[in-house]
Amino acid sequence: MSDGILIDEKGRRCPDRSWELARRLGKIDRDLDPAAFAVRERGFIHIRPQETGARVALRVGGFNLETLAGALYELKERRFPRIILAMFTEGEWFYEMLGGAWEFADRAEHLLAGGTAAPRLPWLAAERSLAALGLPDFAQVRPLVELWRRCCGRMPVDLERLLAGLGLLDRMILVRPRRSGFVFAHLGGSIECVRPGHNVLLLDRAVHDQHDRDYGAWVERAYAENLSLGRPHLQSIRATVRLSETTAAQGRYDRLTLPWDGSANDRFLMGISLTREHRCVVEPPRQVG
Repeated sequence: MSDGILIDEKGRRCPDRSWELARRLGKIDRDLDPAAFAVRERGFIHIRPQETGARVALRVGGFNLETLAGALYELKERRFPRIILAMFTEGEWFYEMLGGAWEFADRAEHLLAGGTAAPRLPWLAAERSLAALGLPDFAQVRPLVELWRRCCGRMPVDLERLLAGLGLLDRMILVRPRRSGFVFAHLGGSIECVRPGHNVLLLDRAVHDQHDRDYGAWVERAYAENLSLGRPHLQSIRATVRLSETTAAQGRYDRLTLPWDGSANDRFLMGISLTREHRCVVEPPRQVG
């Protein structure tokens, strides 16, 4: 993987590990990443190639037109097929997946003009390496992944009891494939995107058959992709889900999915949702699905 480049306030490029950059930034805390500091404090745009595209970092409202022009020139020359846009605002990083330079140009012009980093789509999923399961935030699910590996993906008869012992039963969704998609086999009572008490009503119903049908269809496509992998899969998700005509659940969560083979050779996909932040909001009603 090659080093990245920074685009300065005059549209000029420089390597993100150069002496010239160190000279221009001056003395900074040695624990700080110089490239991230240049983005946050000096209004630079950082472009770093990755295996399937590039990561482009900027500060919302903190860069100028010359910087954007320089970044667009670089992206068009390199023709990255995918761009992960990292946006710094209000002390936090937000991320979006974009299709290429032209989609980046449209989004960046909005951010340059004083727009917000709020996602354009109500749902956004970022892929995570399974190595992240070693972090403290995932300590609760590590025994489940180890169980899956010991069982080679065959569902043990006492799985429900084991999940209850780990405190994960109320955070678990279990679906099984059907000709038209997936149906719910289990839906934990602590899933925030489901209205209280409605988890039982959704059993044996299609995943897309919920109040926010667009969200249901998006999740159903993700389940199909994850089941086809045949292995554990981890994603970080930001979503706004309609619970009623006037109420929505907004939040961020990590979703671990595990494919299981049942005793009758039927297949299941298990999803464990670990919530990072959550709130309910009241908004004007809109047409859903």
